[in-house]
Amino acid sequence: MSRTHGRVVGIIGHVTPVSGDEGVAIDHFMATTAYVKAVQRAGATPVILPIVDPADIERLLDAVDAVVITGGRDVDPGVYGHAPHASLGPTDPERDRADIAIARAVVERDQPTLAVCRGIQILNVALGGTLDQHVDDHMRLDQYNLDAHTVTITPGSRLSSIVGTELLGVNTLHHQVLGELGTNVVAVAHNEHGHVEGIEIDGAPNVLGVQWHPEFLRHRADHLALFAQLVDG
Repeated sequence: MSRTHGRVVGIIGHVTPVSGDEGVAIDHFMATTAYVKAVQRAGATPVILPIVDPADIERLLDAVDAVVITGGRDVDPGVYGHAPHASLGPTDPERDRADIAIARAVVERDQPTLAVCRGIQILNVALGGTLDQHVDDHMRLDQYNLDAHTVTITPGSRLSSIVGTELLGVNTLHHQVLGELGTNVVAVAHNEHGHVEGIEIDGAPNVLGVQWHPEFLRHRADHLALFAQLVDG
């Protein structure tokens, strides 16, 4: 739904306890400021969406034109029927339930969506896929806004048309990757190790997922384009 004052992009938030002046921790819905800045730079109005009951997802999505499914904690492997790996990090089952419901809803609606890092993983799991719970040397915090490696993008894919290239330098801030692909999930980008770094969804062409964090690379036109396409779509 387009608004006369511009498009609104909902950024999926997470719950974090924040201590006040008296040291009492109170839960807040939060999202990394880089997402907000990337959406603003792309020309849209960012809003942070709270975790809500899955029954309220449709009403939440009706309030925005486009969605960013954000990064964060590891996805609970029980969701996709796997036992925990020894390197599994903290999980958030409540957020998993909400994000999976959101992922399924945006696919059903074909609502313009960019799924980032954990987001691409949630999108794949929501459609019946799995994750590989740990890979080495892919958490390069020291290069969060630099090229850590290169991904190869399928010629003719929507992703390649958005970023304008078939070889793209990206950051890498994850330790999990996609395993078995879900229903209608199409891999359109891979890193040098063969891991999936970008997906599109058959039947929902406006839904896109990337394994890297383009919000930290928003100073580059090729990565900012991933947010601009939410505005221009």
